[in-house]
Amino acid sequence: MKSIILILFIVTTSLFAKNTLLLGEFPLKGDVDHAVVDGDTIKVEGLDASIRILFIDTEESFKHGTAAARTKEISDNWDEYLESNMYRVVDNPVKFNTPLGYQATLWARDFFKGASIVRLEYDSTSSKKGYFGRYLTYVFVKKRDKWVNFNIEIVRHGYTPYSTKYGRSRRFHKEFIEAQKFAKKSKLGVWSEEGKHYPDYEKRLKWWNKRGEQIDDYRKNGKKKKYLFIGGNDYDYYKLKNFLNKNVKVFGLIRDIEEETNEFTYKLPFKQFVDVTVHVSKKAGISLENLKKNKDYYAYIKGKVKQDHNNKFHIYITHQKDLKFLK
Repeated sequence: MKSIILILFIVTTSLFAKNTLLLGEFPLKGDVDHAVVDGDTIKVEGLDASIRILFIDTEESFKHGTAAARTKEISDNWDEYLESNMYRVVDNPVKFNTPLGYQATLWARDFFKGASIVRLEYDSTSSKKGYFGRYLTYVFVKKRDKWVNFNIEIVRHGYTPYSTKYGRSRRFHKEFIEAQKFAKKSKLGVWSEEGKHYPDYEKRLKWWNKRGEQIDDYRKNGKKKKYLFIGGNDYDYYKLKNFLNKNVKVFGLIRDIEEETNEFTYKLPFKQFVDVTVHVSKKAGISLENLKKNKDYYAYIKGKVKQDHNNKFHIYITHQKDLKFLK
């Protein structure tokens, strides 16, 4: 009986992906060195943007013909280079080029070598492109007549943790967890004590996982209460025009906080160069300190929508209860 249930599950999942989540099968754009930009980004023929590979976040890597030489230079001076980057004053962990980031690029190029086509699938139909306009997908490569999930394999080999910064995988959460457990136990890549990589993954994962939990809260609760998801949904931003001069409920990130005379403002990002300005009246009783404490995390808001002469959206909050931070 168990085997029958398993077969039905596989067939159902396959059909679901084929019918609603399959972006398509595409050849890589040019040779593999050109097509693989870095460990988490590739280019394919036939699409208007590159692919940002879902649920991974490899370390930054030098690009182009000087990449190997520049990587060697920072590797030879690793302690000094690391210190100069780690002590920059920012709220959350910084990103910078590392030898492991370059190794992840090389590993990815080797993985895709010889692939005539790649298969691209979404995790959800509600979020197809990211902040920089890139397609957000899983990438499958056929090896020995079997489609292999690159996203999971690069985690299994330790070149990146399972990144839940923009939410947990709906389709392969368990597989990502198991892949990461294997890499950690084997002390591969980012989990190696001797590797030249970011040294603060405990802090990074705490940040990423908290954001993932907040998005889970939206999926379980906020969506049912008809909050629009700005920044994680391809369509909700455009629905704001239906609420002009009316109250709207929105879920999104807190960025770029500023203090004005009678209010605090912050940016709610949708995509590059496009965001919503949220205005929080000081009379609402929400402190600047509390806003800053929740920077780069998600919140639920309610407020009136307005549009300026540049067609940019603004949301005005006047009551404390209309800005809800998540733990």
